[in-house]
Amino acid sequence: MSERPPGIRRICIALTAERTGDAAPGGPRSRRWARDLDAVIERARRLGECDRAYWLRPPDGGGELALLPPGIDEGRFVAAFAGEIRAVLAERNAGAAAPARLRLRVALHQGITHLDEHGFSGRAVRRVVELRDCAALRAEFVRRPAADLALAVSAELFDDVVEHDYPGLRGRDFRRARTGLAAGRRAEVWLHAEASSPTVPLANAATTTSRPAAPRPGPLTTAAAGAGRVGAARLALVPD
Repeated sequence: MSERPPGIRRICIALTAERTGDAAPGGPRSRRWARDLDAVIERARRLGECDRAYWLRPPDGGGELALLPPGIDEGRFVAAFAGEIRAVLAERNAGAAAPARLRLRVALHQGITHLDEHGFSGRAVRRVVELRDCAALRAEFVRRPAADLALAVSAELFDDVVEHDYPGLRGRDFRRARTGLAAGRRAEVWLHAEASSPTVPLANAATTTSRPAAPRPGPLTTAAAGAGRVGAARLALVPD
């Protein structure tokens, strides 16, 4: 029997572009949004923590997953990450008509994760995907039609980080909700939606490193190869 990989507590991120009704999978708009999502990830990699993260794009094209390195300053990172996402959306959507706007659903969670040569897994990975795709987060774009960013933070991460307030990330801007998950389960989540505006990235005041963004690595063959793309043989929703 193979040895189980170690369980390491990490911040997990799941993000995807919100599709409109006329954006059929594989169509021109869908392909453009995939390129835009790549640009978002490249922008996020300006943060040292994201540059050292493990990234996975499932084969079905369902957005992006990231596992952050352990031991980071979580509060400063979450605030800086939100600021970079706001900045890239403001640039991308400047002057764009409503149907052409890039709108992102982003979820953040923390918990135990497992990483091996096949990819990564664990309850925390499954949970962050469920939060990104939950009905409550999707409904934020209905509540706020002008919003470009809908953000979901798990109750655990909110209690540890967000409610204490960091520059550009205030707990009072979020609202608490209960949302349905897979298999009839329910979870508490904190939600926030906002329209992008041309602001200075908050990362400048937080965790940005001075080096330029590194080229995005290709798939890894082993977990020991370092951060970057992780093989997609194991998807996020594999059992523990």
